[in-house]
Amino acid sequence: MEIYLADLYSEVGKELFFEEEFIPQYEDLFFVTPVHIKLKLVNLGREVLVKGSLRTKLKLICSRCLKEFPYELNIRIQEVYLWDIPIQRNIGPGEIIELTKEDFKFVLEKESLFLDPLVEDNIRLNIPVKPLCRPDCKGLCPVCGQDLNLEECECSKKAKIDPRWEPLMKFLNEKGGK
Repeated sequence: MEIYLADLYSEVGKELFFEEEFIPQYEDLFFVTPVHIKLKLVNLGREVLVKGSLRTKLKLICSRCLKEFPYELNIRIQEVYLWDIPIQRNIGPGEIIELTKEDFKFVLEKESLFLDPLVEDNIRLNIPVKPLCRPDCKGLCPVCGQDLNLEECECSKKAKIDPRWEPLMKFLNEKGGK
């Protein structure tokens, strides 16, 4: 997806609004609803401010019980792009340089903005590392594989304790601990 920016380039302070729904095609992400993106682009002189929101619903797999569940994403987007390519520095091996604000901005190489990297980066950065179907998910029994959210199994009641921890278990049993 691409936004043509020639009209925005004509004057400083000019704004451009963009809104669209689409379903991206990523091999490892499955979308329940289309991605709804709403952006406001502002010409700041040498830079373009891209500000807006992205909303969608993904199908994720719980990291504890391994069941699929829908996960809603509501993302605020704010990026700054440079109109022209900054001066490239010749840096020697082992040379230490100090980074400036300009080094952390994206560069528009043409008169258009490709939204695919912006959308994909924001979606991937907002997916939890260990997704959970619910905060109190109990997961699976490590012995028999029973889903502990549905019912307890006998394995968890007869869990074998590492012999190195037996003195601590005896101490806790004597003190009335659990």
